[in-house]
Amino acid sequence: MRASTIIGGASDKNKRNESDFYATPSECTIALIDALPDTFWKKKIIWEPACGDGAISKVFLNRGFSVESTDLYDRGFGTPGQNFLTDNHPEFDMIVTNPPFNISVDFIERSRMFGVPFAMLLKATYWNAGRRLELFKRTGPRYVMPLSWRPAMSPERGKSATMDFAWTLWWPEPSSLCEFKILKRP
Repeated sequence: MRASTIIGGASDKNKRNESDFYATPSECTIALIDALPDTFWKKKIIWEPACGDGAISKVFLNRGFSVESTDLYDRGFGTPGQNFLTDNHPEFDMIVTNPPFNISVDFIERSRMFGVPFAMLLKATYWNAGRRLELFKRTGPRYVMPLSWRPAMSPERGKSATMDFAWTLWWPEPSSLCEFKILKRP
């Protein structure tokens, strides 16, 4: 089996998922929550602007958080028809999402405009691209937190995931110090 088949890329057998939709396994969100002190999360309203089927939102809801879930598409969860990049937004204190990869730069830049902490689940190699160096410097992430396992983002394509992922977390103001913190599997 080709690696592109396993990780969700296009192959002879499989096309990329429509609208770059890949549901986030719950363990990814649990690891993010557990990596930060409870005081960080206290009384925060989380906005998940690319909620898809609610994978990230449901973890926060199960932990007792207030969550606003929106998406451009109707995948049976949250408020559909909401374009994160252009539409009005709900009341929130933090953004947490797994953005569509093909517009992830737009998601980062839009999130920075709100002046709140935000976290995005990205490919672990996301910041390795030279064209993203300026984005990294300009937005100043506080943490890059790679997962210590490979989550199955497309379980229908096989059980052996081959792509690494990392949460990147930004504070309201760009940071000049970015910490690297490896997250353990819950």
